[in-house]
Amino acid sequence: MSFSRIQHRMQGVTSVTRQHQHLFSNVTDLLIRIPGSHRHTFQGITNTTNGHRHMYSGTTGPAINGQGANHFHRFRIVTQVANGHTHIIMGRTTVPILISGVMSHGLIIEKVIQVKKYPSREGQ
Repeated sequence: MSFSRIQHRMQGVTSVTRQHQHLFSNVTDLLIRIPGSHRHTFQGITNTTNGHRHMYSGTTGPAINGQGANHFHRFRIVTQVANGHTHIIMGRTTVPILISGVMSHGLIIEKVIQVKKYPSREGQ
């Protein structure tokens, strides 16, 4: 079974709490249409630092710089509590990327390319 979807990459470093930080990296999930724009949901788990990691999830802000191939989103959320504390995750997404691949026997093989022009969405 093959698949194709447009998403944004999100990555960076959390805020400093208790003298340490975590790395985070994920791609956006669902697209949420709002009047004149859209948002994306996202979720992930930070890397392990000082023997713990943090789960996080949220929704991006609306699209910035239009709706085309050069748009991006800002985000700012607080991670879930781990080891008695939280961190702030904030930044901006990449421009849209097209993720396509094949799923076979539970294994997903993906190919990621930067979107130059959106595929036609006729009939939507």
